[in-house]
Amino acid sequence: MKKLGLVLGGGGLKGLAHIGVLQVLAEHHITVSSVSGTSSGSIIAAFLAAGISPYEMERIVLQLESREYLDYNISGLIKYGLGLLGPGKNPALNGLIKGQKLEKLIADLTDYKTLNQVKIPLAIIACNINTGDEVIFSNLNPVSESQAFFIREALLSEAVRASISVPGIFVPYCFRGMQLVDGGIKAVVPVAIQSAMGAQYVMTVNLGKERYQEPVAGIPQIISRTIEILVYETSDTAETLYADLRINPFIPEVRLDEIEKASSIIRAGRRAMLAQLGKLQKGLR
Repeated sequence: MKKLGLVLGGGGLKGLAHIGVLQVLAEHHITVSSVSGTSSGSIIAAFLAAGISPYEMERIVLQLESREYLDYNISGLIKYGLGLLGPGKNPALNGLIKGQKLEKLIADLTDYKTLNQVKIPLAIIACNINTGDEVIFSNLNPVSESQAFFIREALLSEAVRASISVPGIFVPYCFRGMQLVDGGIKAVVPVAIQSAMGAQYVMTVNLGKERYQEPVAGIPQIISRTIEILVYETSDTAETLYADLRINPFIPEVRLDEIEKASSIIRAGRRAMLAQLGKLQKGLR
């Protein structure tokens, strides 16, 4: 069998569909040899690398409540509002969600593992918002021809916290003097890195292929939709060049706090993977 490289794209809470994809692979004894992920895809990639089964992932998310992973930046909003009312320099508002709860949750669930403690080749993508550079958290050696900045010494939870920081929604993650934000700005479906990870057959899971049919409302949804429109089209070229198979689950728009929709999102991932299972099995042989 060829070595399967799995690429998990970003997409907010729609990233739970990756769990359904992994469940189908497990049920048919298909081994993932390398994994790369961006944003919500980085969470599932980190779980997989840490040895958490897709069934355990489902059990975890079905028990979650939004207050366990969302910590709204209330103090920042208050300071910003007061600054607008008074004279002098206004304090900056860098994001609506602090991200500390999610980072702690990921750290606990992955037993505070570092990148170098996982066996499977792993790459998690972020972006340095100050320089525009792509930042890759990985247990691989830096790729010589790559222009990206590689980080090998970090917790899985630190890599995930950087990669999920959607600009305007999450406060950027400060790491080694860098301000890191969502890797989707550089590679929402990080497929190119798989060529350096030993993959012989590359499968992508792209969560942004649905047609937008539902209107958005509120700052988080408007920002998220704007970024999706800007970056998902750019993923097509990379997938055409590097992917052998593309999986495109159909998932209606979902907010970050709608964790009660987890089961239906996971099922959407299962359906999309089952529809392409025969093609994957044939391609791996």
